[in-house]
Amino acid sequence: MVRMEALWRRSEDENHRKNLRRRLPKKTAKTLFAALKTKETEKDVENAWRKVFTEYYVERQNEGYQISSPENVDGFISVESGSLIFALRILLEFKRATDLTKTYDRARITCQCIHYMYKFKQNGIDLPNVIVGADEDQAFVLLASNFYKYLDEDKYNWKVAPSDAYKEDPVLMADLQDDANLAVYPFQFVGGNENERYNSLLDLFDSIDSILNSGDQHSYKVTVSPATIVGMFDQFREIAFREPNKIKPVKAVNMFMQMLTGKNDTDYYFLPRNRNLYHLPGDEKVKVYGVKLTTFLDHYDRNFTPKEIDKLTAIADRLIEANERRYKGDFWTPSIWAHRADEMMQETIGQDYKNTALVWDCAAGVRNLTRDYSYKNLYLSTYHQDEIYLGDGYNPEAKAAFQYDFLNDDVNLTPVDNPNPDEWKMPNSLFKALQEAGKNDQPIVFFTNPPYGTANNVQADGSSKRGIAKTLVNEQMRQKGLGKASQQLYCQFMFRTLQLIQQFKLNRAYVAFFTNARFFAGADYYQKFDDYFFRNFKFVDGNLLNAGEFSDTSDLWPITFSIYRYQPNDKPQHEYPLSVEQSYLTVNGTQQIKTITTHTMQMVDEKNTLSKWVREPLATQKYSVANYSYPQLSSALKVAIGKNPYGRLYEGSLGYMVSNSDNIGEGFRGVWLVTSSAYKGHGFNVIPENFDRACVNFAARRAIDPIWYHNQDNYYRPDVTNPLFSEFVNDALIFTLFENSSFQVAYRNPEWSNTGVTGKWANQWFWLPIDYVREEVEDNPKLRLIYNDLRGDGDRFVAKEIMERNFSSEAQAVLNSANKVWRQTLKSRSAMFDDYPEFYLNAWDAGWYQIKRINELFPASGYDEFKRKFEILKNKIANNVYELGMLIRDTK
Repeated sequence: MVRMEALWRRSEDENHRKNLRRRLPKKTAKTLFAALKTKETEKDVENAWRKVFTEYYVERQNEGYQISSPENVDGFISVESGSLIFALRILLEFKRATDLTKTYDRARITCQCIHYMYKFKQNGIDLPNVIVGADEDQAFVLLASNFYKYLDEDKYNWKVAPSDAYKEDPVLMADLQDDANLAVYPFQFVGGNENERYNSLLDLFDSIDSILNSGDQHSYKVTVSPATIVGMFDQFREIAFREPNKIKPVKAVNMFMQMLTGKNDTDYYFLPRNRNLYHLPGDEKVKVYGVKLTTFLDHYDRNFTPKEIDKLTAIADRLIEANERRYKGDFWTPSIWAHRADEMMQETIGQDYKNTALVWDCAAGVRNLTRDYSYKNLYLSTYHQDEIYLGDGYNPEAKAAFQYDFLNDDVNLTPVDNPNPDEWKMPNSLFKALQEAGKNDQPIVFFTNPPYGTANNVQADGSSKRGIAKTLVNEQMRQKGLGKASQQLYCQFMFRTLQLIQQFKLNRAYVAFFTNARFFAGADYYQKFDDYFFRNFKFVDGNLLNAGEFSDTSDLWPITFSIYRYQPNDKPQHEYPLSVEQSYLTVNGTQQIKTITTHTMQMVDEKNTLSKWVREPLATQKYSVANYSYPQLSSALKVAIGKNPYGRLYEGSLGYMVSNSDNIGEGFRGVWLVTSSAYKGHGFNVIPENFDRACVNFAARRAIDPIWYHNQDNYYRPDVTNPLFSEFVNDALIFTLFENSSFQVAYRNPEWSNTGVTGKWANQWFWLPIDYVREEVEDNPKLRLIYNDLRGDGDRFVAKEIMERNFSSEAQAVLNSANKVWRQTLKSRSAMFDDYPEFYLNAWDAGWYQIKRINELFPASGYDEFKRKFEILKNKIANNVYELGMLIRDTK
């Protein structure tokens, strides 16, 4: 009977969710998110949301709903006049650039809605029973009846316009910010992956509908789901602890999950006689705000099925703050990819590996990788003690689950020098099992998702994760000369597994790791580590998945799950074919994986990188740093004010090209050109001797549109013997002149000069001859400033180069259309001389960046034609990047 009821409930839930998806298909969600992402005004946000609510309640609903705007509200959904049924009446209010996680911004919207409700009441309009507030990123739902009480109060300023109420009715705003009914957390539509954002939108409408489906309007509670749990935890941290500085993030997560799910109410509970103390295992007591927590938790529907408890526990890793787990770069593994990993290990290690092999997950977290399976010889370790508690109940068959710092504990011990297992931090049972595995040639699998952090990760505020890589393993890697990769935590995990394999003589060992895929590409950063690792391991199988599949991570780069077999003294591989895979939702709402293509990552030796090639001319002689004052730039017109710039400008330099790293992904973030020095460095001076190579580098790296699965691929030096190369060089020159990250500017600032004339900074990238400019301006009195500026001057470096070269039809078309735009914007310059002196438009050699600033205010009729011609050239260059061997094409 119980089983039948469970099956019935599951069927009902599936049908309910299917009906939601029918009324709110994924295509509609994508359209909404795209519109919100490109919004420019509050009206754009309103229009995007109204369209979705209209489709859901009016166009795909048979209950006679309509949407209107009485009293100029953003939207009011109600049934047509005369209906006798109880129906939703939804008051909609939309904003732009708010933060709905903040009580103030929720109160601001609610204050406006209450003023609308007051007008409704005065004019005999039925009051709403639901309030929905939303912006471009979030939305929240309120039971409107909880706020009817304000409508009968005389102390509020009912005379003001509702849109101004948050400013003009401070008494109501103050009362609302103290109202517990506003203690809701919004549904999130940013971060996570596409499926999670879609499910969050479904949850929003499901929560609204639940008011209609409930027999009692006042029993409405917000549904807890993976889409809301992150925000819930943030609010929990704000209200829970009396001594928050004493609570480590993982402990807070453990308490939150236990309160939410009630998994273990024997060890976790509020003390009956003092609800400001919360009991933990070991008779530990934590000081909390019991009343606030009870009110907070009672607001949410916490009637979970066992499956739902598993799902919520599985994402516990997402909740741990940046200064702990996020600081270290840990990410939780979604179940679908844990299952895919198991499939791959069965195919490569053996169908029965879970019964025959010793399996050690050495960064187990809450056991997301192993929880759905049973293993005969499983060991689980994690850096955080509280994760042992969080994972309690999963993999009960494990031989041991223990706290262990894989990169520091036991690192200086060996089984030869330290044969007594009591000297080791790892459990005696694991020590002995490793010894037996070595003696009996038993297979062992190091299976984990290690952290991806590095000491060099710079945060938005300029801070970095400096210090997280300072482990004993890091020290040993540096002593072995393994280079910059020693800073990467996942490389440290790989190194440590090799140590253990060699020390315990585990000849049938496998490493099966989720990692960043970048180390496959070699080059300066990884080459030494790659040579060391792949002399001992053979790549067996691997895939690439979008990092966005792991919630709260960027979707711009790939993660690989790859399997390596211990095979010492093997010849290192240089090509790694990887299946590119992606999860998707079926029509039945189940999640599946499909293969998109096969992408081969190539290990590029440092000496063969494009980065090395472009800098070679600079290595043949010594250059003097310029002895004149020059700006340190962070963009075309923005001067960096820091005290220790990394860039240095050489005497006679044409400018500085920032060229960070060597991979495709950095091409759009870390490749740009300025006509002085770049504050951040990470590049090189452009001089006549390396001019062609600089243009080739810029064009190759900026013409390739990044796709997530090849973002980490490194560029080879071009094949200069290929007949295409000479034409490519000239195409690259034109591309470099007019691409958006080519920040060429002629400065007229009294503090800078590279000409010997005070205040005159020549733009050596200006492409038109000076005589041509003179002819265009000499008869126009409004352009007298430009005419005076060119007196006694001469052609710039690039103008001379262009006069000496022959260009392809595609490059010539761009050059011709750019010249046209230059002429069309010339007549508008004088109108900007006084209002925009910071653009230096009186300079006769004003660069393309400056021309675009004119075009923004006074659009040239030829600019659209220019963009079309430029796109044709860009596509040609992108194709020839592959033809010249700088990148390798995928094989379908």
